[in-house]
Amino acid sequence: MEEERKMNKKIVLILISLLCIPMVAFSVRFTSATGTLKVGVIGPYSLPQWHNYLGGMQGGAQLAMMDINAAGGINVGGTSYNIELVMEDEHAMPLDEDAAYTATMNLLTAGCKYIIGGFRTECVWKIIEAVKDWNSGLPDEDKVILFINGASTDELISTTVKTDYSTYWWLFRINPINSTMLFKNMLGYLQGYLIPYKLAPMYGGKVKFGCLVEDLSWTVGISQYMKYYGLGPQATYVYGARSPPGTTDFTPFLNAAAANNTRLLTIAYTLPDAGYLINQWRAGSYPFMIVGIDVFGQTHLWPSQTGGKCEYEVLEDFSGTRTPITPEAVKFWDHFVGNFSAPPPTPSAWPIYTAWGAYNGFLILKKALETADTFDSTTVVSVLEAQETPLLNGKGKFTSTHDVYSLTYGPTWPDGYTRAMMVQWVTLGGELIKQVACPTDQLYSRKTLIPPWMYELAAVDINFDGNVDIFDIVTVGLAFGANPGDPNWNIEADVNLDGTVDIFDIVSIALSFGLSAPEWPLP
Repeated sequence: MEEERKMNKKIVLILISLLCIPMVAFSVRFTSATGTLKVGVIGPYSLPQWHNYLGGMQGGAQLAMMDINAAGGINVGGTSYNIELVMEDEHAMPLDEDAAYTATMNLLTAGCKYIIGGFRTECVWKIIEAVKDWNSGLPDEDKVILFINGASTDELISTTVKTDYSTYWWLFRINPINSTMLFKNMLGYLQGYLIPYKLAPMYGGKVKFGCLVEDLSWTVGISQYMKYYGLGPQATYVYGARSPPGTTDFTPFLNAAAANNTRLLTIAYTLPDAGYLINQWRAGSYPFMIVGIDVFGQTHLWPSQTGGKCEYEVLEDFSGTRTPITPEAVKFWDHFVGNFSAPPPTPSAWPIYTAWGAYNGFLILKKALETADTFDSTTVVSVLEAQETPLLNGKGKFTSTHDVYSLTYGPTWPDGYTRAMMVQWVTLGGELIKQVACPTDQLYSRKTLIPPWMYELAAVDINFDGNVDIFDIVTVGLAFGANPGDPNWNIEADVNLDGTVDIFDIVSIALSFGLSAPEWPLP
């Protein structure tokens, strides 16, 4: 009996063991279905373009990691991989190109097969060099893929992938659009809208303009183009200058521009110097608009850094303040502002273009890896070259040379592919915010405001003839009740920028009815 009991016990133990085998196997399969994918992010630690609490790429990358991991990670070959970020400083300011190379090597030795980042052109060259050197010792399927996020210099792509694809086929730019297209966006706004519809009528059909840029290599082409090609038949070039990095007193430049009767000053700045420029421009009520590239001018801190004097500045940006380019853009904006902020009283950070680019980069990478269903770099690159990805700010794809595909740059945006926008700092509801001024045909687009010290009736002189009269009322009347997208919508008739042409716009004009400019056209 005892022997039988022992035998039954052995049988039960064996059966329990057998039953546990599939459970163990299932457990092993479940555990192996979660992996880690290291992605390197490299940027300028000393600049706003990096820090999450200033709106930079660190925050965009962290938010993308949070969202993707929360949704189950990236699935490749039946395994879900959670993203792990590995971050390095590119040493953009003070500039240390050798340190940028070393920092990139740190990412590579840490096991990052994908790198997103690179802001300052001089650093990006070293980042590319480091990845090239690393890749030279690897088979094609194991090569690291680099996505530039922040540097717009054409040559980063045009002298690499475009001219030597066999060496640089692993290199892409995800953000921003290249310098040529950035410049075309500014030209499209000026030549297609601001000059013909606003400034030229104010100044007798001809606008005198100047160009003031920071004295760095990337601005050479811009200043030369402005001088030798100009802004079309309605504009005359009268002034040009380059300010040394670190300039704090811009009054000599501003005075010289004014002495040459400049009415439009185009600028190009990536340095914080622009804060002094904008502050002194507004403090002196100089009789010209400032329009151009101002990287620091994109941040939520710009109103405080300029003492509110940034009002009426027009600059290039990814979006305005919480601009509903797509529903995903609004979610991204709200999520970013909700997650990243400095201690009070500093306001919550708004994402700037490097944050948008970092987040978009992860969307592009996730789709490519899941479509390829492999980490084989040759296959992944083939997918990247062919795929179109819905991004936060429009449709995204690459050109044949791995640059950002961006097609339109004028006042309209018919194709929906990612582009730069022109935004203006304006005061609405007692707060300085950024409104999209170009493209002009979107539901969120608003008209450009002319500074009142240039022309005090600009907001209500709808047809810019120097008089506030019945013709302005009629223009508003024809658009009465319209919202953006309606057949009779007229962006100029929306006097108070609330997105509706209504009685409040007519009242605004009526309060100035009968007034005229002291002389017309203006001098």
